Amino acid sequence: MNTTNIKISKSMQILSFYLVQRMSSENACSQEDALKRILKTMTYELLQDRETGLYAESPEYIWNMLEDEEKGNIESWLKD
Repeated sequence: MNTTNIKISKSMQILSFYLVQRMSSENACSQEDALKRILKTMTYELLQDRETGLYAESPEYIWNMLEDEEKGNIESWLKD
């Protein structure tokens, strides 16, 4: 595995950890429950797809995507 792939993988891990921590905190649920909820989202799926480049975005940006998805507002992703 080259250095770039390692950095991308690390970024994905850090962002995933952030999402779990934030969801757990904001929804007063366990980290396990937060993880289960996140794993089912399109946001998480996109985060794991290296071709989207989502791993290079800020944690807050991805959190906002996740919130929009949970509200059923995926159309907001298309706006710039």
